[in-house]
Amino acid sequence: MRENRQSGFSIVEVLLAMGLFLFGISALLGMFQVGGGMEGAARTHSELAPAIEPLIMQIREEAWLLDAQGQPTELRRYFDEPVPGVPGFQYALYVEDAGGNPSLPRAELHFYRRDPERIEASVSFLLPRRVSATRRLAESQL
Repeated sequence: MRENRQSGFSIVEVLLAMGLFLFGISALLGMFQVGGGMEGAARTHSELAPAIEPLIMQIREEAWLLDAQGQPTELRRYFDEPVPGVPGFQYALYVEDAGGNPSLPRAELHFYRRDPERIEASVSFLLPRRVSATRRLAESQL
């Protein structure tokens, strides 16, 4: 008597192979998405890096408005300001008290392209409540 054996794969084996293949493809696509996001963030940071330090120095120099006696009183408002030297980017400055020292608030710059709600990069720094003598002299002569 002859046995009737057919060669090939059973439906279970085919379904298992398809499931493993789909799992592998899904994992690869997820890695591409994460990698693309990291590449975009790296590009943003490399575009902004040369402009950040000079911008912070400029803000530290110009942020405090002076009263008639040349004393710093309140902060100038920075919102939707273009980032110097980096076309397409804007920034906003947010300041809050840093603990118990009101003369040394903590500032945070948020960088974005069009929508202030979609922050692409940010940097924090201290914004001392002081104004240079050069600026005081220049503004007193006006």
